[in-house]
Amino acid sequence: MSFCVKCGADGPTYRSLCESCFLEGKVFTSLPDHVDVFQCGHCGDYLLDGKWVDIEAREEVSEKATELALQISKDAEPVNVGLHGEKIDEANYHVGMTISMTVEGLEVNEARTTIVRFKNTSCPRCNKLMGNYYEGTLQIRTRDRKMPEDQREEIIERIYKMMQEHSKDNRELFISKVSRLTTKEGGVDVILSSSVVGKNIAHDLADQYAAEVKETAKLVTQKQGKDLYRVTFLVRLPAYRFGDIVRYEGKLHLVGALRANSTKLTNLKTSQGLTVSNSDMISAKVVGRKEDILDMVVVTETDREVQVMHPTSFKVFDLKKPPKFERKGDTVKVFQLDEEYFLLPLQG
Repeated sequence: MSFCVKCGADGPTYRSLCESCFLEGKVFTSLPDHVDVFQCGHCGDYLLDGKWVDIEAREEVSEKATELALQISKDAEPVNVGLHGEKIDEANYHVGMTISMTVEGLEVNEARTTIVRFKNTSCPRCNKLMGNYYEGTLQIRTRDRKMPEDQREEIIERIYKMMQEHSKDNRELFISKVSRLTTKEGGVDVILSSSVVGKNIAHDLADQYAAEVKETAKLVTQKQGKDLYRVTFLVRLPAYRFGDIVRYEGKLHLVGALRANSTKLTNLKTSQGLTVSNSDMISAKVVGRKEDILDMVVVTETDREVQVMHPTSFKVFDLKKPPKFERKGDTVKVFQLDEEYFLLPLQG
């Protein structure tokens, strides 16, 4: 039978002491009288555990800050922490907490309170935004045509989505400014906080739109002994878009998938597909836009021909099917060049 070396009581011992003597005078948790939490006065984010976070309710912030400030002895194993924040005024919250622990197999409960004080500051991200900080510039332009508004907005939306993905793990990444150009050719300039992200986005756009990318860097200063460059990425979109009709090497082709280094074409008469390098595609001439293509209702169909009705003149005429021609539904895509009509293949 074991006994307490301090009071002599028989029974279970903990480091040679009974439960009462072992726990006597011991405190296993500590909490400061007050906990300061900084909130950015511009974006509203809070600084918790060295990170800026977006939390809507101050009560929740006060409880999280209190939990982070709690110190627990290495001898104790926490089981449960209960928190309750109560507003004193706009800048101060009273937070009470109960801590359930095990120490040498014993269940121990302690209660602590603190005052959480909210203080205004400006986070590094907002400091950069207000200071017009940037490292990268995307200049989106087109070749031999004005950039359509729908394509411009599509590109801007794509850039915002990519930046949103990049900034999930790094709030220092952001778009400083977007400028829609009103010049004859149009286009858009996007100012970014990071040239690394700018490069990733530029090459994504190149792959999506078969664009050419040119990169120029300018040394602006030194930061912590390292050269700081501002990099401009000129992303020049080709004259053609997906679904346009081009004349390449004297033959009409439908523009298919666009990639960073190549473009897929389909010959309108032979249905033959080919992949052309984007450098060679510079010689291609756009003869029709995707918007010019007509949807015509199929009246009848044979193995070799399709009889269609013009959507505006309602004229009915026969068109010879190109090899491997397929259709879905009751309409077909038709391109008219002068007095000649071409049945177009299906596109994804």
